[in-house]
Amino acid sequence: MARWAELPAGLDRRERQLVVQLRRLKDHSGLSLAALGARTGYSRSSWDRYLGGRAPVPRAAVIGLAEVCGVDPTRLLALHEVATEHRAADGHSTGTAQPGADSGPAGRSSAGEHPEP
Repeated sequence: MARWAELPAGLDRRERQLVVQLRRLKDHSGLSLAALGARTGYSRSSWDRYLGGRAPVPRAAVIGLAEVCGVDPTRLLALHEVATEHRAADGHSTGTAQPGADSGPAGRSSAGEHPEP
């Protein structure tokens, strides 16, 4: 199994803790990024960005990884919430989908699926 690249120096410790736990879970599963992508609906390149600390991990991706690995997502979701709250307090992206954003599984966008009244 290949070693992970060092996480970005500017990555907040809360986000770092989440990413490290997700990496451990992924490694324990024995799945490749491509296999993980196929099972979660997120692309291999998305998982590469999330686990490389280069993009915020969406909540649904955290749940998807936990489900694929057969673990309770509660602790991971608590880490995700802390990291998300910190990003929001600092004015950074929260990793949640914005209207028209292409951030869903397999690149599916929610734009246009539920028109405004």
